[in-house]
Amino acid sequence: MAVTFKEVAELAGVSTQTVSRVTNGAESVSVTTRNKVLKAIDQLGYVPNKAAQALKANTKIIGVVSFSMAFHGAAMIANGIRLRAHELGYATAISAVDNVCENQIEDAIRELLGQKVESIIVITPVSTEFAIRLTEKYAKYQLLFIDVPPHSPVHHVCSANEQGARLGAKHLLELGRSRFVFITGPKESSSSSVRLDAWKEEIEAANAKISAQKQGDWLAPSGYIAMTSVLTQTRDFDAVLVANDQMALGVMRALHEQGINIPKDVSVVGFDGTEDSEFFHPPLTTIKQNFTEHGHIAVDQLLDMKEGSDVLELILDVSLVERESSSRVDASVSDTEQVKQLLDQAMRLLN
Repeated sequence: MAVTFKEVAELAGVSTQTVSRVTNGAESVSVTTRNKVLKAIDQLGYVPNKAAQALKANTKIIGVVSFSMAFHGAAMIANGIRLRAHELGYATAISAVDNVCENQIEDAIRELLGQKVESIIVITPVSTEFAIRLTEKYAKYQLLFIDVPPHSPVHHVCSANEQGARLGAKHLLELGRSRFVFITGPKESSSSSVRLDAWKEEIEAANAKISAQKQGDWLAPSGYIAMTSVLTQTRDFDAVLVANDQMALGVMRALHEQGINIPKDVSVVGFDGTEDSEFFHPPLTTIKQNFTEHGHIAVDQLLDMKEGSDVLELILDVSLVERESSSRVDASVSDTEQVKQLLDQAMRLLN
C-alpha cells in the first residue's frame, strides 16, 4: 500500500497540514520542522500525489488524447507537446486509447476534462464529422486536432502529407522505377489516405504500374506481414512506397529474407524521417517531418485559440531525405530480373 500523509506526519511528529505545506513548497515552515518532515518522507519512501497538488493549486494543464506510445509519431508529438507546455508554464495530462474509435476518444476527452483541463490536443485520427461534433459538444473548451481530413472546419495542425507523398513517388519515378507496391497505414488515418491518393495520382500520371497495395497499422510487424503477403502474390515490382518508417523496417526485412537486393532490385521509400531510419540496412530514403516541432506548434496554436485566433488549418512542411534504399534502375539488371520474374510466375502457374 502507498504511504500516506498521516504516516509521514506521525513519524515526523507534526500535523498532516504541516506535511502538506512542506510537500507543496510553502515557506511558512521552520527549517527544523521541514527537515524532520523530509527525513520522514525519505525514510518511508513517500511519493507526493502531484496530480492532486496540481488540481489544488489550479495549475494550468494541457490535455493530450493519444494512442499507444509504441507508435513513434504519436510518442514524439506528445513529447513535443510536453516540452513546449512545460516551457510555457503548463503541465500536461495524457489519456491514451487502445482502439481508435469514437467512444474511446470521447471517453478520453471526458477523463481529461475531469482533471480540470481546458485545452486538449487530439493526436488520434478522427473524421471531419466527429471532429465537428466534438468541437460543438465541448464548445467551452479548446480542441485542436492532428490527424483530420484536409480542410476540415476545425482547428488542426497537420504535416504536408500530400506534398510528402508526391515527393516520394516522383523521386522513385525519376530513378526509372516503374512497378510499384503501396504499403498504407490504417484506413482510419487521414494522413495515410492522403498519402495513398497522392501516390496513385503520381504513378498513374506517369503511366507506371501499381503492382499491389496492402494495409498496415503503422508498426514494423505489419509492414513485414504486408510485404510477405505481396511476395506470395507477385514479384513484378521494383519500388515500394511505405506510409511510415516503422512499417518500412518490416518491409525491408521481408525483402531481405527473400534475397531481394535493396536498392538494386527494389527501391524503398518511407515517410516520417525517424531518427532510426538512417541506421536501417540500407539507410532508408524517407520523407522527413519534425514531430517534436509539430508538438511545439500544436501547443502554440492551441493557446492562440484562447486569444481568439481564427486560423483553422496549419500545414507543416516536409522534405525528402535521400539515402541508400533508393537508386537508379540498372537497365541490364532490370531486363534480367524481369525475365526471372516471368519464369517464376510461369512456374507458379504450372504448379
